[in-house]
Amino acid sequence: MTARRGAAGPAATAEPSRRAGTSLDTGVDERSTDRIRLTVPAATAAVRIARAGAAGLATRAGFSYQEVEQLQLAVGEAAGVLAGREPAQGRLELVFDVGPDALRVDLHLLPGAALPGADGGAHPGLPKLAAAVFDSALDSWRVADDGRRLVLVKHRSDVDEDDD
Repeated sequence: MTARRGAAGPAATAEPSRRAGTSLDTGVDERSTDRIRLTVPAATAAVRIARAGAAGLATRAGFSYQEVEQLQLAVGEAAGVLAGREPAQGRLELVFDVGPDALRVDLHLLPGAALPGADGGAHPGLPKLAAAVFDSALDSWRVADDGRRLVLVKHRSDVDEDDD
């Protein structure tokens, strides 16, 4: 027979202290990474949702106003490139990984979503404007999965900036 401890026993009070993790209201816990997954229709109307998510997470993670704006611009551009100008052709998933000093955003079209401008052949390429936005706003970025995925990385600066 196995002995069980009741809810009022010593194990009940020790349980909360064993749990380590992050809290959404206190910023980023440097011991771990927050991962937030967002799935939206692959349509231009959903670009605003992607931008808002990026801005909120970057602000919470301590990015400067300018860094938040840069990240928001890059995520909006990436979501717009993947969503295309057509009515929704499936779903777009964004995975935000918030670390102690960086935010990584992995945007990808889910299976069944049509690649904008593709007619079943090769990926049409990243627009030059999008590449220019990524180069100026991000620390690194890459295209993967034949143009169905964009991975963006923005590091938080150590310099305190005035947000005039």
